[in-house]
Amino acid sequence: MNAERTGGLFWLLFGCAAIYGGLDLELGTMQEPGSGFLTFVAGSFVACMALLIIIQSYRADPDAAVRVADLWKGVKWKRAVAITVLIALFIVSFETLGFFVCSLALLIIIMRWLEGLSWKLCLLVPSIAIGTTYVVFKFFMNISLPAGIFGF
Repeated sequence: MNAERTGGLFWLLFGCAAIYGGLDLELGTMQEPGSGFLTFVAGSFVACMALLIIIQSYRADPDAAVRVADLWKGVKWKRAVAITVLIALFIVSFETLGFFVCSLALLIIIMRWLEGLSWKLCLLVPSIAIGTTYVVFKFFMNISLPAGIFGF
């Protein structure tokens, strides 16, 4: 089956489900939008884009069409699974260990183990990123991040 049609059909169904959910939550009016307004608008946009992709897939050259099975050739599953497991561990331990420890561990492991970067870079980049994130959340947005068992 054509990959564009399959993907387009998936997103069309997703968009229709979002539209249905938005209608179920009540749209409200333009002056006072209800809780389902944004969901409805986003779902409508996704459904329209998906419809355009499906229509274009029928107008394109059939010999140039990519099959769904061809999309999965050469995929490096080890990397995707490793990232998924690391993020799951991050989520599970976030409240207990805190923002700094979890974020630093996640970024260092990804940069060193999966990307093979130098230790200097693996310590410098996450430190700057985590420090900047902390400053933005704490001082500009006035949102506190979990301190964890270590208190920082």
